[in-house]
Amino acid sequence: MNYYDDNYCRTIDTVVAGMKEIDGQKALELADTIFYAQGGGQKSDRGTLTIGDKTYHVLRSVKDENGDPILFTDCENPEELCGQPVHCELDWDFRYTQMKLHTCLHLMHCLIQKQLGRELDDPLTSTIEADFAINKYKNALVAEVDAEALEAQLNDLLAQDAEVRTWPHEQDAHYRYWNCLEWTMGCGGIHVHKLSEIGSVHVTSHTKKGNRTFTVTLNKEG
Repeated sequence: MNYYDDNYCRTIDTVVAGMKEIDGQKALELADTIFYAQGGGQKSDRGTLTIGDKTYHVLRSVKDENGDPILFTDCENPEELCGQPVHCELDWDFRYTQMKLHTCLHLMHCLIQKQLGRELDDPLTSTIEADFAINKYKNALVAEVDAEALEAQLNDLLAQDAEVRTWPHEQDAHYRYWNCLEWTMGCGGIHVHKLSEIGSVHVTSHTKKGNRTFTVTLNKEG
C-alpha cells in the first residue's frame, strides 16, 4: 500500500523494509507508506514513526532512483530500525491543505486557459507552500487574464460537488493522470476527492520581471 491507494489514510502499521544512503544521508524504506514523496510542486509529507517506545519525526519523503518513496528522519542510527515493525502517523492538517491547494492550482490553470480561449504550456513554476500556492507564467502570455474574474470562476467550481480522479498510466505506474470535470492532465500529486471539500479561496496576481504570478489562498472557515 502507498499514498496513492488511499490518500485519506492517516495512520498505518507496517515494517521498515530497508535503508538507503543518498548523498551521505541515510533514508528508510517502508514496506508500505502513507508519506507522499515530494514532487510536482507539492511538498513532502510530515509525520512520525513510532517503533517500540521511541518516536521519530519524518523530515521529508523523496523518491529514490527507481521512483519509489524513501524517508529521511531524525533517527541518528536508522540502520538499527531495519526489519522492525513501525506505526506511521501523518501530519494530516498539513497534508490536507497541500491536497486542496494542489487541486486549486490545476483548476486555476484550466480557467486561465478558458479565459484566454487557448491552451498554455505548463506554468513556469507551480509551488505549494504551507498555506498558499502559486502558478507563474510569462506575462506576455497571460496579461489579459482578469484575476478578480478568475477568483469568481474558481469559487463557482469549488461550490460544486464535482469528483476529482487520479490514476496511473497503464504501462508506467510512476506516471499518473488527474481529471476533474472536462479537464485531464498529467500529475503525480495527490488531491481531494471532491471540489466541495476545499471551500472558498482568494486569488491575487502580481507582475515582476516579465512574469505574472497568480496566488491562491484558502479562506479560513468562520
